[in-house]
Amino acid sequence: MLENMAIQESDDTATITRPLHIQGARLVSTILSPAVVALPFILLMAFSTNDQNPLLSAIITIFFLCVGPMGYITFGVMTGKFTDVDVSVRSQRVGPFLFGIASSLIGFLILHVTNGQKNLESVLLLVSISGMIMMLITFWWKISMHASALSAAVTALSMVYGRVILPAFLLVILVSWSRVVLRRHTLAQVIAGSLVGVGLSWLLLKSQGF
Repeated sequence: MLENMAIQESDDTATITRPLHIQGARLVSTILSPAVVALPFILLMAFSTNDQNPLLSAIITIFFLCVGPMGYITFGVMTGKFTDVDVSVRSQRVGPFLFGIASSLIGFLILHVTNGQKNLESVLLLVSISGMIMMLITFWWKISMHASALSAAVTALSMVYGRVILPAFLLVILVSWSRVVLRRHTLAQVIAGSLVGVGLSWLLLKSQGF
């Protein structure tokens, strides 16, 4: 009888703990999603130099990197084209990838032609190139965009601001944990996403003289 009570108590504890565990993972996944992370990342990159009118360049970048792609995905969810804003179904990701790549390239060209901030030109170019690579990988494997986007952002910021940014890599571990807990990705998929984000960000920004 005591054993049964212990098992029942353990089950009750698991029932209470699991929803909080999942809720925490969902909160982390939302707060550290690519769309949310992009805004502070763009602003930090924009104001990291003494270039003239960084705010205008930041607004242009935010529009083509965040507002346009998220508007496309939100409309797709509302019309039933996509299952959710994370576009969790791998077969549905091609459209958002193509739209995001095209939008980033347009933003890059506008900044380049108007002598916009070089840091943000590099950001838009990074997103375009990484988007192409991630799209190709997605044809065969559901690699984590959350882990890739955050690791790329933290890598870029650490190259601009130095070692003070390094503790932010803990956020990459946190968002990877959330995606695995929510069963949106496997451990291998979040690790691969993180490595791709770090590698591409480092290579591109090094080639740009950072």
